[in-house]
Amino acid sequence: MKRLIFIFCALTYTIIGYAQTTEKTVLTTALKKNWFIQTGIDISLQKPYNHEFSDAFKEGSSWGVDAAFGRWFTPEIGVRAKVNWENGIPLFQKNKANWLAPFYEPGKNMERGGYLTGNADVQFDVHNLFFGYNPKRRWNMQAFLRAGLAYNFGVSKGSPLIGAGIGNTIRVGKERKTILYADIAYNGVSSGFTGHESTSTDIGTGHNAFFDIDFGVQINLGQDPGFRKASEVDSSEGGVEICRSLWSNWFIQAGLDMTLQFPYDHKLSEAFTKGRSFGLDAAVGKWFSPEIGVRIKVNWENGFPLFRNKKLEWIASGESGKSNMDQGGYVAGDFDVMFNVHNCFWAYRPDRKWNAIVFARAGIASNFAIDSASPLVGVGCGISRRLAPRFSIYGDMAYQVITSEFFSGVAHTGMSVSTGHNAFMDFNVGIQVDLGRSKGRFALH
Repeated sequence: MKRLIFIFCALTYTIIGYAQTTEKTVLTTALKKNWFIQTGIDISLQKPYNHEFSDAFKEGSSWGVDAAFGRWFTPEIGVRAKVNWENGIPLFQKNKANWLAPFYEPGKNMERGGYLTGNADVQFDVHNLFFGYNPKRRWNMQAFLRAGLAYNFGVSKGSPLIGAGIGNTIRVGKERKTILYADIAYNGVSSGFTGHESTSTDIGTGHNAFFDIDFGVQINLGQDPGFRKASEVDSSEGGVEICRSLWSNWFIQAGLDMTLQFPYDHKLSEAFTKGRSFGLDAAVGKWFSPEIGVRIKVNWENGFPLFRNKKLEWIASGESGKSNMDQGGYVAGDFDVMFNVHNCFWAYRPDRKWNAIVFARAGIASNFAIDSASPLVGVGCGISRRLAPRFSIYGDMAYQVITSEFFSGVAHTGMSVSTGHNAFMDFNVGIQVDLGRSKGRFALH
């Protein structure tokens, strides 16, 4: 798990901390533009906990197909929904994949249908971030963060999934209309996905993972894909300028929150008395366009003396019966991809006071009481109200799915339960401050 945390933090810091500094601008496009689809084949390499990666090609390799559709909201940032079906296609029958559950039963995983992953990727175009948008560029590189779910038909078991990867698109042919893509990603999953005692991580000691390597063809939809620079467009056409200076449209948030825990096999009606905690949250983020932005958020729960809750029963409490609060509570670090609902479906208005958002989330939660970390994936919604040119109040809520390691001793799905999951909800309220000269606004062209 520590390796996965390092990869997640390093990629996030690189992507967000070194945004493009060029002063050139391009215009946003209508919601129906800049969509694409991808289809191809892939190979996966399993890296179960407690097993050597040097044996992955012999024991953990499998083949499959993938398909995706997505949209570039700006030249720098896009979102993609992707499905991979691995080891369940008769075309690749020779593969035995001993490390795909059920473990060391060659061929059984394929007989039962292999495994399926559904992912949401937020993609950052490295070339456009650092070197400016060039519609004639032949090769573009992307870095992406991933959240999703994996389901292994071999053991009828699902798992949350978080990951990170690097992608490439290359235009080929004389007119460069054919686009090839190639991706490689590292994905972390729970021990339930592997379905064998030798891969059990117990509490905070490691994680199960797999690499996937994909390559195929991309098709841009519509007759006029891409973006146009503001200097090349007649002002009568209208639109919104995307300013790409380093400090444009950054913001910070700070506030209070409440969480409700939902461990597996516990009654929802008792969540307020046995699963409720309070804490603090802080975030930093950036809007790349009026429609889409990203946010890095940290929640510290049940460890702050102002909000004492030592009777919390539904959070693992550590050794010798000590409370979760005595051990420092827990911290969740999240990466959110935010969509402004008003700006996605209605015209952008710089003077709009109320804004509603929805977001997808990937992150890692660490329970200090048991020294255990766990991946989480979730979705949420929120609203903000502008009070002054730089200041707004915000409120949001999210539902997050998490693995059994976070609730150790309270609830366990492990490798035996396929129909349930552990989760928690959080409710946040606070103040947002827009940074820089932009004051959180975009220019109308």
